Amino acid sequence: MASVEEGVSVVSVGRTTPVPAGQNTSANSLPVVVASDQTPIPILDNLSAPSQVRDDLLGIPRVQTPLAIFDDTNLVDINPNVWAVSEQTTAGAKVTEVNHLLNQSAAECRLKVSAANGNVASLVTKQAWPYQTGRITSASFGAALSTDTSAIIEYGMFDASDGYFIRVVGTSLFYVRRTSSGERPSDHLNGYTAQGTDPTTFTVDTAVLAAQPNRTDLGTIYNIISSSPNVMEEIVPRQYWNGDKMVGENGTALVGAPQSSSIHELSLTNLCMARIEYGWYGGTGSRLLFYVPEDANLGGAIARNARWVIAHNLNCSDRIAFPSLGNPTLPMQFRIEKSGTLSSDAYIRKYGAQISIDGGDAEKLSIFSQDGAKVTGVGTSTYKPLLAIRIKELITNNQGESKRCLLRAFPLLMSMVSSHRAQFLMVKNPDTITDSSSAAVTTFTSSGTLSAIEFNTPDSASNAIAAFTGGEQLASFFTGDADATTESLTDLFSYARQYLTREATASTGTAGDVLVIAARSIEEASNTCKASLTWGQR
Repeated sequence: MASVEEGVSVVSVGRTTPVPAGQNTSANSLPVVVASDQTPIPILDNLSAPSQVRDDLLGIPRVQTPLAIFDDTNLVDINPNVWAVSEQTTAGAKVTEVNHLLNQSAAECRLKVSAANGNVASLVTKQAWPYQTGRITSASFGAALSTDTSAIIEYGMFDASDGYFIRVVGTSLFYVRRTSSGERPSDHLNGYTAQGTDPTTFTVDTAVLAAQPNRTDLGTIYNIISSSPNVMEEIVPRQYWNGDKMVGENGTALVGAPQSSSIHELSLTNLCMARIEYGWYGGTGSRLLFYVPEDANLGGAIARNARWVIAHNLNCSDRIAFPSLGNPTLPMQFRIEKSGTLSSDAYIRKYGAQISIDGGDAEKLSIFSQDGAKVTGVGTSTYKPLLAIRIKELITNNQGESKRCLLRAFPLLMSMVSSHRAQFLMVKNPDTITDSSSAAVTTFTSSGTLSAIEFNTPDSASNAIAAFTGGEQLASFFTGDADATTESLTDLFSYARQYLTREATASTGTAGDVLVIAARSIEEASNTCKASLTWGQR
């Protein structure tokens, strides 16, 4: 083997030094470089399975670290701080249930045979997860479900107004976009009026396609939700998905036509991982993927291999005159509703769930702060509140228009001062908050026009906080005699830890999380204390 030195020409390869064809051992091989003025040599990797998630929804290669903002596995129970549960009872007995399956580490939404039509069992994250501009949100989850034409099963990223989700009715699958942006079925007529000029439902059938042959949305149903006349759904049945319908050899039975390119047949009753990716920008769109066996692949891969496969791309950019969603900050939800006579109990089971943002930024926050009151006479037996902050129900903008608060607040810094040694306490969501007359504290003052926070202090003009009970203690800090300190709270509050928000399922008239800062003297019978809080919100 000839020696090779960096930067030095040592070996000439030509007719007098033949190189045998094919792959050889290192002793019979020579290192080769490509000249700097030549184009790169393409490389084909035949050993890795082709995955359809190497590029994000915007076509950008996934070279950035995803920001994980949520992950959940129900190992011990269904976390009540994370999930809101909806069950219904008739004559003292549950007709819909949300159960924890300990042996499977799963959460189950179950419909009983005795349930009435319209009864629902649901599991929805209390937090609506934020969209970040120019980034793609990716939600994946493992789910298994029963199939009954009298049970409507929906799961994905959605609420009552907006979202993207899978709908299953019996063995029929649909991919749904729900929007509250003001879009109506009439916005998709494009001049076609045979189904009406302003229909509540418009189906792009073969007659529409004959009249407008350039359409690409054959089979799509545009439907106004009867209970929410300002909300429209774009419903794409499985047979019209533009990716792999995953019907295997049973295309004719499942979607009415064979699909020669579809190798794997998707099972609904087996546990299967699904993935929903969506962006916004006003009009990005979404795509649906499943993690399924290969069944066939490059170089004779075997069925034990699996990969993410795109089932449907739902493009909205330059297609409609409305944003794809009215609100892109969405919760994760699993839901089952009775619509007819069940032959047996119906269910959907949720296993692991995760949400991430490709190349997301956890540091981009709007910064706000609020001073607490200077409180004298702080004793050793009772914690005296210095400041209470609460997530608003509504945020009112500079034009006087109000919108439901979907922001999260992350306390960043707390500054404290005391005349004598003191203990400062942070308590989240106390059981009671009362003023000096023992009346419940309900009056809070906005800390800023676009702030997610409103506050109350012991020196507020009315209904001032004087006492509290219960709640979740998050942290304690200490000061010395005539001492002041500032503590960073970033180890406590973050996307994946504690934060303040308003539940996505909260009813009208209900505000969000409350955080109380209180102090107690360690030795002196009368102490003077003050605190302030700085937070970021997004």
